[in-house]
Amino acid sequence: MDKKGILYTIFSAVIFGVIPICAIYAYRGGTTAFTIVFLRSFWAVFMLLFYILMKRISLKISKSELKSLLLLGTLGFASTTLTLFMSYNYISVGLATTLHFIYPILVSIVSVILFKDRLNIFKTIALSLSVLGIFLLKSGQLNLNVKGITLALISGVLYSYYILGISHSKIKNMNLFVLTFYLSIVTSFFTFLVGVPTGMITFSMNIYVWILSLAIAFLTSIVAVIFFQKGVKIIGPSTASILSTFEPVVGIILGILILKEAMSLNSLIGCMLIIFSVVLITVSEKIKL
Repeated sequence: MDKKGILYTIFSAVIFGVIPICAIYAYRGGTTAFTIVFLRSFWAVFMLLFYILMKRISLKISKSELKSLLLLGTLGFASTTLTLFMSYNYISVGLATTLHFIYPILVSIVSVILFKDRLNIFKTIALSLSVLGIFLLKSGQLNLNVKGITLALISGVLYSYYILGISHSKIKNMNLFVLTFYLSIVTSFFTFLVGVPTGMITFSMNIYVWILSLAIAFLTSIVAVIFFQKGVKIIGPSTASILSTFEPVVGIILGILILKEAMSLNSLIGCMLIIFSVVLITVSEKIKL
């Protein structure tokens, strides 16, 4: 079961690493980040509803579950993406991603202090290597815009809340498809309310962007999110958050292959450290220290 949790989390990270490339092509087609966030959740609602009805899965939830869903949907699921995407207006995508990935540290610390999670020597080393690797990936791009840095850091804090929430709140035992369905409803509603009055949502896009938004919705809000949630439930929030640092490695590799971006020595070393941290996590599931 541990191996499945590791594979689920890594697969989720790979998909999330692909999405920025898809988003870049969507932006070139005339859309905005806010629009993509809204559409990916909006489409996901109907995709998930079709599957849930086909499988005759119950959509009933309790009042306590509804409260947790509203909190995690707005403060975690939706706000994480919005604050991260908003930070792109002030700092580089690379720096924003680097700051966003403070969440493995936060999740690990909170898990140890509040939930008595155990970090063995392998996980501790892996966490340290992944943090160093994330820093090296974009260490050469420094844009010290306070607002952008603050937004990126907030996105990391909010994502920590989301990861811990799905692991320790009232919804931890909820069916994953039902959980993602309700989170997608909350996210699409929240982003629509914020994006339309502010003019940050636009539907003036060509047909290719509409198709791309459907693909992004399927890959992120259904496949990647559900696989990540499965990973969290099997291997725990701290281990899953460390493994998710594989995401920027995928993004950098695809940036080189598809967007013809250059790779610095620091980025190469950072990638190697993160990959090594993933190997250590896998080993730690077999050797108990």
